[in-house]
Amino acid sequence: MAFRIKANPRKDHVNKDGTTTLYLWVTIDRKTRKYSLGHYIDPKKWDFEKEKLKGTKPIDNEFNDFVKDAKNNAERIILNIQRKGLKPNLDLFEKAYKDKTDIEDFYNLAQLYIEQGNFSSGYIRLLKGEVSKLKKFRDPLCFADIDHTFIMNYEHYMYNKLGNKTNTVTKTMKRIKAIINEAMRRDETLYNRSPFTNYKMKYEPTTRERLYKDELDHLYTLRGTFYEPVNKVLEYFLFSCYTGLRFSDIKKLRYSNIQGKWVKVKMEKTKDTISIPLVKRAQELIPDNDKEIDQLVFSTISNQKTNKYLKTAIEGAGITRKITYHCSRHTFATIALNLGIPKDVVQKILGHSQIRTTDIYAKMEDKTIEREMRKMDM
Repeated sequence: MAFRIKANPRKDHVNKDGTTTLYLWVTIDRKTRKYSLGHYIDPKKWDFEKEKLKGTKPIDNEFNDFVKDAKNNAERIILNIQRKGLKPNLDLFEKAYKDKTDIEDFYNLAQLYIEQGNFSSGYIRLLKGEVSKLKKFRDPLCFADIDHTFIMNYEHYMYNKLGNKTNTVTKTMKRIKAIINEAMRRDETLYNRSPFTNYKMKYEPTTRERLYKDELDHLYTLRGTFYEPVNKVLEYFLFSCYTGLRFSDIKKLRYSNIQGKWVKVKMEKTKDTISIPLVKRAQELIPDNDKEIDQLVFSTISNQKTNKYLKTAIEGAGITRKITYHCSRHTFATIALNLGIPKDVVQKILGHSQIRTTDIYAKMEDKTIEREMRKMDM
């Protein structure tokens, strides 16, 4: 199969002002079709051999770049057809060329994936961040460009240029892989197999900071001893420690979610609905419930300011480690597991879809090991 792509104006039709339409001439197996590039030019100013304007002004150079991009795009379409295992012809070319929602462009599909996906606002923000990060490495980017070599080069870029750590690189790759999987779902001929087939995701064990039970107990006794808004922040932080709810869920928690001694909420991150029994301390942390049923339970502030005021409370409790709001979730999980609450129960409360996610928290404290070993003395 032979093909040729040229950009030249028509010679057989000239407008009254002396200009003529510039066309892209695509030839595949000796058959040719022309596609208007949407511009009129003076044939006298056109170099038919070099397929560009003869001028050297910035406006001429800009137009010549436009023509070059149009030719490159046409060539890329033909090569993509070949890569799919199909024999290129003008009908296949024209379909791809005129398809305005062509998913061959990675960033176009990424935008559709973000817009059409049922994602939380936080995850959408992460995805947009990944797209911006990738654009700094390669823009434009077509799926034809993404193969195992591309992935390894991007990994090298993240490690050596951006200074990303292993787990950050892995999270980035997982999000890119999700977009590629979506593209493959939309067009089964896009890849013979995923470019991630031979790529191994790497993980480094991390220590998830949290409060120990005695620290949590002490912090609970300090309620109301700080100035506002530290007291207010401490209240809903402690509530998360006793329920495992994320900050994004606490922000939207309403009295309608409190049903007796249970809290039932649709999680912002996963969209799953969970039911959590309220322990006594969690019940005590709920402000007087003589409020309207659709009223928010806690008057929260931004995550950044929440962590700022939480730091004051943590330091006031004599805790020197760095504790952020998300540590409340780690605190709940670790304490629950060390108290002997079954792992599958903790998994259900946290809303984890896989037990291995809950396993991250399954690190026994010395007190737990000692308590369990004493059973051998019985």
